[in-house]
Amino acid sequence: MKFSEYISKHQVFTTAGLLRECDSAESAEEQLRLAVKSGSVERVRRGLLVSNYRRFEGAPVDPFAVVMTADEGAVVSFHSACEAHGVAHNVGFVCQFRSDSVRKAFTFRGVEYKPCGAVGDAQVKTVRSGESHVRVTTREQTIVDCLDKPRLSGGIEEAVHSVSAFAYIDAAALMGIVRAKGAQTASRVGWLLSEKRKDWHISGDVLGELQGMIGPGPYRLGRPDSSRKGWSREWRLLLPDSNEEVSTWITRG
Repeated sequence: MKFSEYISKHQVFTTAGLLRECDSAESAEEQLRLAVKSGSVERVRRGLLVSNYRRFEGAPVDPFAVVMTADEGAVVSFHSACEAHGVAHNVGFVCQFRSDSVRKAFTFRGVEYKPCGAVGDAQVKTVRSGESHVRVTTREQTIVDCLDKPRLSGGIEEAVHSVSAFAYIDAAALMGIVRAKGAQTASRVGWLLSEKRKDWHISGDVLGELQGMIGPGPYRLGRPDSSRKGWSREWRLLLPDSNEEVSTWITRG
């Protein structure tokens, strides 16, 4: 394949992928140097590039395509997973992902790309985003992630707004993830499932098992405001605002 043909077909690509597909790697390297100099190709980070050639000139770049090109095994996670699933309450300018190879954050066109640890045993599914297929945490994994680490999810209010917007969940899959976590996770998830019990058709058995996983507490949902904190007696959970206010964060079906 000729260099010009390659950059007219691939908006986000790696140097390795380019050299592998082009007829002459030596010629492609020289043409790439000239293309970067002229602006028809833009460097994202070392070895990762974006084409501005022909149909890509002035075109927006899908952050998820950047992540999946940087590491095919990466998993979009936390608030970015909410965006990929279409439930994010607000759209952010940080793209979070798990990766076993990308360790350092980088910024491109106003978006910060932030690796958040290894893929590990995260539960993953593939979704469509534009012309790309994206590996993203499942609905259930995303709920646990966002409640466990609200600082990576736009803060606790944004996290609750977003994950409670899922139209449905697999309670059995969710419990499989929660069982590997601690009592605080069980308390937070139990509180959310109680709030969404009708919408998500959560059984009493599921809530009962979660209650059996928590101790005397207290546990915390985010960082409580000492002047206006609420309390869930059922889940031994300190709320970051009054019970009435926090209840308004739940997206109702």
